[in-house]
Amino acid sequence: MKGLSYFLLSAAVLAFISMTIPSCNKDKTGEIVLNECADTVSFATTIEPLIQSNCSTSGCHDAASSASGYNLEGYSNISANANIILTVIRHESGVVPMPYFQPKLNDSIIKDVGCWINQGTLNN
Repeated sequence: MKGLSYFLLSAAVLAFISMTIPSCNKDKTGEIVLNECADTVSFATTIEPLIQSNCSTSGCHDAASSASGYNLEGYSNISANANIILTVIRHESGVVPMPYFQPKLNDSIIKDVGCWINQGTLNN
């Protein structure tokens, strides 16, 4: 009986430890790891054209469209909403996936946005 108690206690301790120790980064899907961002992502040549072609189109997230709630024209508007942009283009739960009623963007595009954020949302 004493052996069974030790076994159950050991099992409980191991279960607790395994739940509290974070897994390695390669097991976390959807997260951008800083060392995976080899090059500096350019706002002018990568991020802004991406937003212009997928988000700030007429009737969506442009200055004239206040119904959408977000104006994604220009560096200050895009950088101020960078984390929200990343969340919605990843199609995370609890948000309206963007682009609206469109398929999820290519993983390399999503990675570029994540890297740009991790690099400090540079205006470059």
